[in-house]
Amino acid sequence: MDKKCAGTTKDVIDSFAVYLSEKGRSENTIKTYCGVILSFCNWLESRDTIITDVTKDDIQAYIHYLEAEKRSVSTINKIFNTINTFVKSLELPELIDSVQRTNKKIDYVAPDFLDENEVQDIIKRAKKDPSKRNVAIVYTLLFTGVRVSELCMLNKKDLKLNPKSQTGSVVVRADNGNERIIPLSKELVAKLNDYLVSRTDDQEALFLSNYQKRIATRTVQHMLKQEYNIHPHKLRHTFCYDLVRKGVDLSIVAQLSGHSDINVTKQYLPIADDYVG
Repeated sequence: MDKKCAGTTKDVIDSFAVYLSEKGRSENTIKTYCGVILSFCNWLESRDTIITDVTKDDIQAYIHYLEAEKRSVSTINKIFNTINTFVKSLELPELIDSVQRTNKKIDYVAPDFLDENEVQDIIKRAKKDPSKRNVAIVYTLLFTGVRVSELCMLNKKDLKLNPKSQTGSVVVRADNGNERIIPLSKELVAKLNDYLVSRTDDQEALFLSNYQKRIATRTVQHMLKQEYNIHPHKLRHTFCYDLVRKGVDLSIVAQLSGHSDINVTKQYLPIADDYVG
């Protein structure tokens, strides 16, 4: 095992947490990822093996164990992806190469989204909202489909706006470290510009709390619940569904929404067909 994986289990997990933090992961993501690796460590120890000596065969055996325990496919995929991130943090990606999963397909439940009337209701509420920040947040979630964790990590420099032509784009960084560029609608460019013009601080974060700190996920969720009576993920589902309904290629929808598995994107096909019908 590489020297980067030297030390006790606690040392290894602490090092992984630092790696995730440096990659800009949220506290909740770091806690979840480290919890997955701790469970993996405990399983290894039950087999008289320690994480510092882990091999590709150990990882494969763990996946088989999870499958034998009848863990859901989505759960196994999440664990697999976390271990993948972990070995990358050790600069040992070969440990995950060719590790097999019996079934990668997930039976997804159709996501809940806003219909056209509900979207218009959200927009009407936004017009009455005196907070330019809140309006910009709602429009960003609705017209880019970003996750709340991604929205909170956005910086002003990630935006490229041309208010005159009402065009723009934003660079979004996912929890897995991948980046994607999303074009911005005219409506969103206008709302973001209004919000930024009202800012008098020199903070790098795009969205700030009332205490002039980078806004937190829970703050956004609370604001949306209190002011708009909606969960942020419903806005994300609406963005994805709308693209599929308009006939945008699934690979493009997956890219814009940050889906690593196109099967996640395919879940929008049945509801799009039903809505058209």
